[in-house]
Amino acid sequence: MSGTHRTVTGHLDTDTETAVLALHSALRRRGVAAADGDLPGSVRAEHAGRRITIRLVDRQWWRPMPGRPDVTVPLARQGAEDLLARQLVCELLGRL
Repeated sequence: MSGTHRTVTGHLDTDTETAVLALHSALRRRGVAAADGDLPGSVRAEHAGRRITIRLVDRQWWRPMPGRPDVTVPLARQGAEDLLARQLVCELLGRL
């Protein structure tokens, strides 16, 4: 089962773990590399040298504001991982 092992970096509840796995899957289906981020509940998406890291907190996906890493902005509600993946892929591919 090569490529299916995920390192546990902290305790995640079942709903959060399901949402993280759903986002990983949605990104990979679109050809974008997805991995766990540094913090529990976070996902890192990468393509062609571009990288976006987002985190699920209180049933909301958040990311740092471009140019202002100290400010986070909401992206999507938990459960909208497919739509979120589409948005992230467009950004990573430069099709905004």
